[in-house]
Amino acid sequence: MSFPRGYPSLSAFLSSDKDFAMFRCFKRLHTRVLLHKQDELAQLERQLDELDQADNATSPFSPTTNRRGDARSNQRRVLLVQIEGKLNEYSKQKLLTIDIFPDTLYTSYMNHLERPEPEEPQIKSVVSWIDGKKPLTREESGFLDDWGDLRRPKQSTERGGLEVFLSMCASSPRLHQASSSKSNDPCIQFLNHSKLMAASRSIATVLAVFGLVAPIVILYSVEAVVSRLWIISGFTAIFSSALRWLTMSRNYEIFSATAAYCAVMVVFVGSLPGN
Repeated sequence: MSFPRGYPSLSAFLSSDKDFAMFRCFKRLHTRVLLHKQDELAQLERQLDELDQADNATSPFSPTTNRRGDARSNQRRVLLVQIEGKLNEYSKQKLLTIDIFPDTLYTSYMNHLERPEPEEPQIKSVVSWIDGKKPLTREESGFLDDWGDLRRPKQSTERGGLEVFLSMCASSPRLHQASSSKSNDPCIQFLNHSKLMAASRSIATVLAVFGLVAPIVILYSVEAVVSRLWIISGFTAIFSSALRWLTMSRNYEIFSATAAYCAVMVVFVGSLPGN
């Protein structure tokens, strides 16, 4: 299906695949609004504290409650209504007094920051399409200029370095899915994520087997203790680096896996004849 040039074609392209879905989160504007609301609330908070302190100074033995009928209590009630309104503006987004977004303005902004940034190949794909099709004016397509302000949807399985490398080098038709259901543009190729993950797991399995078998074969053929230590150190460093760059492992996971890998090598060396 073809769409008119402009926002119809751009929206169809961006919604055709998760890799193309990226939008600005407007970090600077979010921060500016939050600072403005924060200052308004701080001023109201200061006024409320001044009223409480004035009550305490004039009537130190009387509790400050809402049941007192003096002018200052009435002023406090009015002030609390103003504070409630400002807090709703700061913390909730309402439509016709009905909460339609459970997140506060603050947490909504933090959620934007926690979303992953698009990967460079994803941004370049969108930029290339816009440069080729030119659906918008230069000013309208400027939202892609600030890469650091772009955010993409969270993936069900985040891709590690190996998946990113395969997606950049995926020239095999087997890793692409038929694009007729999403776009009739022959220049657009959609990556089949399930096949990409399967290829990534297959390569990771081969690398894991090689990472265990290769040092064992080498250690078995080497008798010098110093050489064995260097071999263990080298393969352990390679193993740790592979975890760091090819997977999404956390630091403690890398540390634990590296320690276990090194322990296996040491136990194997200790079981060799002559030790």
